[in-house]
Amino acid sequence: MSSSVQVSRTSSPEFQELIKNYGVSVPRYTSYPTAPEWKHDYKPELFFEAIEKSNQSQKDYSLYLHIPFCESQCYYCACNVIISKKKEISQDYINYLKQEIKFYGSKIDKSRHVVQMAWGGGTPTYLSPEQITEIYEHIKKYFNLYEISEEKESGHEYSIEIDPRVTSNEHLETLHKLGFNRLSMGIQDFNEETQEAINRKQSFESVSELVKQARLVGFKSINFDLIYGLPHQDINSFNETIEMVKKIAPERIALFNYAHIPEFFPFQKKYIDELSLPSQSKKCEIFDEAVQQFTAAGYEFIGIDHFAKPEDELSKAQRQNKLYRNFQGYTTHDGCDLFGLGVTAISSVQGTYKQNPKKLASYYSPAATNADKFYISTESDNERREIIKEIMCHCESIINKLKYSQELEELRNFESNNLVIISEKENEFHLKVTELGRFFIRNISSCFDYHLKQRSAHKIFSKSL
Repeated sequence: MSSSVQVSRTSSPEFQELIKNYGVSVPRYTSYPTAPEWKHDYKPELFFEAIEKSNQSQKDYSLYLHIPFCESQCYYCACNVIISKKKEISQDYINYLKQEIKFYGSKIDKSRHVVQMAWGGGTPTYLSPEQITEIYEHIKKYFNLYEISEEKESGHEYSIEIDPRVTSNEHLETLHKLGFNRLSMGIQDFNEETQEAINRKQSFESVSELVKQARLVGFKSINFDLIYGLPHQDINSFNETIEMVKKIAPERIALFNYAHIPEFFPFQKKYIDELSLPSQSKKCEIFDEAVQQFTAAGYEFIGIDHFAKPEDELSKAQRQNKLYRNFQGYTTHDGCDLFGLGVTAISSVQGTYKQNPKKLASYYSPAATNADKFYISTESDNERREIIKEIMCHCESIINKLKYSQELEELRNFESNNLVIISEKENEFHLKVTELGRFFIRNISSCFDYHLKQRSAHKIFSKSL
């Protein structure tokens, strides 16, 4: 479909009316139930029971490490970060992180492999190559990691977020030598005016050179994070960014909707002029144009906001119905338990959620009692999680008509607006999201969110568009 047709659609009065109806605050559904519902008192013995149940499954699992440090504050960022140029503060953190690695590594069956590992932040390459090596080698001591030579056979994915502004060639060589096989770079936008407004200055030339060096070192999978809805963006300026991204040709692209929630992130209120932000309708045009440009360039449109080359594992996972969604977004291995390590890190193990403390002072305590939030899913939660996952990952689901009759009625409104197609058969119905409906897939998924319906306010979530 041509660019002019698509942009005309998002600019049409009919689409503007849809935005009014559905452009509201809803979760991104990287989990279900979502984090605001995790209000149970932490009972370590119940989490250890979940780990044992996970061990009994004998399935491979995912590991996430949170490195919270950054040298400067990006004004759009909603992550848990610690801003400091004094690199020496990181060593105390590493020491406590190593204690947590040892504690949980000793509880997981060593015959099971870490099939996915992600280091996020913050900025993991805030750490020196020596510090990164120290942590990685400690993980290898207590967790069963794949070696580089096993990559093709295992299909494992070990990724790390890097900031092009602080990542050196020595970093790249160290990361590849250790066993990381994918890099994720925060680009956001190449427009200088937007970069100035969000305090994230990095040139196309510097990013292009870093990617070139990464490929020379041996990295074959690189992801770019882009954000639409930032200050001073319009369809023309973002098209220029898209063209630059296409020249570099990363294997994956994540195109996120900027979450402007100044009541929760004071620095957004202080530094970002709301008058400089594009309207919801303009954001839709930017996103719509990006979908066309990237798919025309050969990328496959994954889920709600990811793109991948056809030969990439993310595209393969979608074709094989193995696509999954967790706190890092879309991933390639369906149903893996996730163990989170580090300040604010989240674990999702057999339907049990545990989030580590958000403050360093609280995190620096014995790992056995270290939790800020906790939740044990009910049978209903598990059923609804699976439905939401199928919609978010594969844009369709087969659902029990009797059990979810109320949800079926809610979906009729989406059906009347050509956002979903509903086919009924005996005691079940087949829900399929249309191309237009992908703009509103979070709203469609929210029909199955029992907890959201009990809330009087949804402002803690970003707007769906």
